[in-house]
Parts: sequence; structure tokens; C-alpha cells
Amino acid sequence: MSRKSWNFSSDGRPEASRSPNVAKLWREPSFGNAEMLRAAYRTHRFPPHSHDEFAIGFIERGAQDFIYVAGERVVMPQGRICVVNPGAAHEGGPATESGWDYRMLYIGRSSLEGLLMDADGNRIARDLHFPDTVIDDPETLQLIQHAHACSESMDATRLEVGSRLTGAIFQLAIRHGRKSQRVQLGATIPGAVKRARDYIDAHVAANPSLDVLAEVAGVSAFHLLREFKKAFGFAPHGYLIQRRVELAKHLLLKGKPLRRVAIEVGYSDQGHLSREFSRFFGVPPSATR
Repeated sequence: MSRKSWNFSSDGRPEASRSPNVAKLWREPSFGNAEMLRAAYRTHRFPPHSHDEFAIGFIERGAQDFIYVAGERVVMPQGRICVVNPGAAHEGGPATESGWDYRMLYIGRSSLEGLLMDADGNRIARDLHFPDTVIDDPETLQLIQHAHACSESMDATRLEVGSRLTGAIFQLAIRHGRKSQRVQLGATIPGAVKRARDYIDAHVAANPSLDVLAEVAGVSAFHLLREFKKAFGFAPHGYLIQRRVELAKHLLLKGKPLRRVAIEVGYSDQGHLSREFSRFFGVPPSATR
């Protein structure tokens, strides 16, 4: 499988144009099809959102202001590993006037479970949780740095890329991960909210009204709005936009044209998708071609 990558800036110009926000995103087939990101953000602020995957990376320059929707606020500084657990609602932006540069990888729990096993064949990623968002471990940081750069290199073999990433993330999990009674999102939210969430997931390309979601949930519209935000950290319309943008990202990584992707995820034109995409990534998808 070849690697599909994007290089884009906030104004659609090449990276060399010194746009305030620049990013490159690609998929790594040698490590569970993880999504890899290298970005330089000067002005971008992420809206409240969450990831289905583990988000693992490090700050190369500057610092990121990171805020959990639940209330905790941390600064991710240069030279530190940063980890966000699946399902943790958060937002963020620059912690300094010059912004930050970072590299990240996003990989689902099931993919990680299949990749990380100990000598006895036990899946160490099962029920894995990282208690710390910012981790100070120079040795593991160096492993992750080299592995991420290796994934981006056109000269590296798939064997080298897979080996370096597996070794780096295995060490991170062993040193800083914890086994815990993992709390499933679906087990902690009210049934009405779960029904509304599941309906949105199944109808991402549709344009469901609040009345329709309330009917599916079996509660009033006001009650659904209040409980949905309490459970996930953002309102139903914010969740729908997030799911659309995530689906668009996956489809673009598969090589589908932007116009077709916009239609498939529920937008009448690619300009609307580009605006929403920019809110989440700081750059539009239009400069990927």
C-alpha cells in the first residue's frame, strides 16, 4: 500500500510561502494504518472535539495550550511527549505568540492491541490508559522522534518504519501506560443521549434536525441538548460537524476527490467542507492536490 499524504497551508499556498498554519498528514500502513501529522501552527485554535484514537506526539518548537472540556488546563512545552486518551474532549491553541510545531500519530485502540504484545502474547494495549497528558521522558521521546521522521522519509523501508514505531510506542506504553478498569463512553452516558449519538453516527451525511434527534432519543429537545453537552463536552451539532470532518479526512486519505468527498459527508459544496475542515486542522483540504 502506498502512502497518501497531504501538504497544505491555511491559504492554500505551498509550505514555502510561510503561511501562519502549515500541516502534512499521511497514513502509515506499516503501523496499523495510523494517521501521522506534522504541523506548524501560529494562529490556529482547535474547537472542542475528541478523538476515537490515541493521540500521541511531541512538541518540536514553542508550546501548545491544551484544555480539557472537563476543566483541566495544561501547557505542552517543547521537548515533551503528549498523549490524549480516546474519547477525551478537549480544545487547544498557541501558548506563545509564535505558536507551536509538533508531530502526532493517531491510532485506534483495536489496532494498537494487535500491534503491541509482550513476550507471552498478552495484548498490553488492552484497557490501556495514560494518566498523564504531558510526559517527561527524553529517551522515549527520542525513539518517537526518530520513528515519526522515519515514517515521513521516502528512503525508509516499511520494515524499518514499522519496527521503529512499534518499539517507540511499546516503550511508551510500558513506561507510562496503566492498566485500568476502562470506562466505556457508552456505559456512562444516559440511554437517550446514546441513542442520539448513534443516530448521528449512522446519518452523518444527512441533516437531522434537533426535533428528529429528540424524537429518536425519547426526550425533549432542551433535555437532549443539556445532557448531550454534559456527556460529550459539546452540543449535537458540534458532534455532527466533527464526525463529518473526520470522515472527510479518511476519504481524502484514500485518494477520493474533494468534490465527491464533500457530497459524501453531507455538504452541498466543497467550500463549506473546506471552511469546517479549516476549523479543525487550521488548513483547508483544497491545497492537497
